Amino acid sequence: MFAEAVAQALEAFPEFTVVGMATTAEEGRRMLAERGADVVLMDYRLPDGTGTHTAQLMSTDHPATKVVIVTATDDDILLAEAIDAGCSGFVVKTRGLRELVTATRAAAAGDAVIPPPLLRHMVSRISGAAAHAPFGLTAREIEVLRLLSGGTATRDIAARLGISVHTVRNHVQNIIRKCDAHSKLEAVSTALREGVIRTPTRPPSQVPGKG
Repeated sequence: MFAEAVAQALEAFPEFTVVGMATTAEEGRRMLAERGADVVLMDYRLPDGTGTHTAQLMSTDHPATKVVIVTATDDDILLAEAIDAGCSGFVVKTRGLRELVTATRAAAAGDAVIPPPLLRHMVSRISGAAAHAPFGLTAREIEVLRLLSGGTATRDIAARLGISVHTVRNHVQNIIRKCDAHSKLEAVSTALREGVIRTPTRPPSQVPGKG
């Protein structure tokens, strides 16, 4: 319903032509390959993955296509993830249609649109994290590291962060690689030693699990 409403609203502007709508990441990638598009408006939460991970895949296969994340979550961590994925815009669903249209136009022109309050908060948070992240870890990866250090299992990390298990595993592999480690435990140990994260506090009633 939301996708149909957005499509009808955009069709009212003469410079936009909606080439299709998809309900899953896989369907979206297939449609993009078949029909092409200058801009893709993508929800963050998808039945088979996240919008940011899908954006990374689309960027690899179709570098000229711009992706704008449209999400209900006003979260600077998600914004950082979208930027890391190479997205050209980040629009919160609670904002008006005008902001979505502006972001779509900007993406098509090669620019990017990010809500100023969210950008200021994100920059402040990421700057603080970057000062303690000598391994080039992203804000999301640091978040995953903190949860790992407390013994949180992969499935529980996915639930806490609102991402898929597959995405968590990708983050973990990136963390291990960036920390030049051979396991999650070694990566956590390295991060603690270097001050990237603080001594872990285990969540209540939770024991380490396999993931």
